[in-house]
Amino acid sequence: MKVITLTQLYNLMYDNLNPNGWWPGRSDWEVAWSTVLIQNTNWKNVERALGRLYKITNFSPQIILKISNEELKNAIKSAGFYERKSKTIKSLAQYFASYNFDLDSIRQLPATKLRAELLSIPGIGSETADVILLYVLYKKEFVVDKYARKLLTCLGYQNIPTYEKFKPIVERKLHLSTLREYQNFHALIDIFNQKYLLPRDFEKSFLAGYKLKV
Repeated sequence: MKVITLTQLYNLMYDNLNPNGWWPGRSDWEVAWSTVLIQNTNWKNVERALGRLYKITNFSPQIILKISNEELKNAIKSAGFYERKSKTIKSLAQYFASYNFDLDSIRQLPATKLRAELLSIPGIGSETADVILLYVLYKKEFVVDKYARKLLTCLGYQNIPTYEKFKPIVERKLHLSTLREYQNFHALIDIFNQKYLLPRDFEKSFLAGYKLKV
C-alpha cells in the first residue's frame, strides 16, 4: 500500500484522465444557472432545461428577473424540483443585480465574503456555493461533493466529517497553485467516479493500492 498526499493524488489523476471540457457553458451566466439546475438530477436533464432557458432569456440575468415565475418554471421543468429551483435562480439573479451584474468586479472581492453571501441565498448550499465560486467567480475552492467523499473513503479516509468541517481540512493539505488546477481536480474526481462507479470498481482502477494521507 503506497501512501500519497492530496497533491500527489491530483497529479496521478491528471496523468490518467482528461478533465478538459468539464462543466461546459457558452457563457459564465449559463454556468451559474446550471449549478442550480444540476441539484438532484443528471446532466441530460440539465441540458434540456438550459436549452429552453437560453431560448427565452439568452441566459441574461436581467431577462431572468423580468420573465414571470411561470415562464421560468416551464423552461427548467426537465431539471426537476422546478418550483424550488426557479426561486433559487431568481434569487441568484437578484444577488448579481446587487453588484450591477458585473462579474469582473465581484471576482475582486474576497472568497470568504462571497461564499457567505451565496450561502445566504435560499436553495444554495455549501456544494452549490463552492461550484459557483470555482467556475463562475474564479476562486480556488475544493468541492466536497459526494464523489469526493466516495473517492477519499476508497483511499482509506474513514469517518469523513460534515462538509463545512472537512473542507478546511482538505484545503490546508492541498498544495495547488492555480485556479485551473482546482477546476481540474473537481473535474477529475467526478470523471473518476463516473468511470469506476465508486466504490464498486475502485480495485480495478489506477488508484488501487494507494492510501491517502490527509
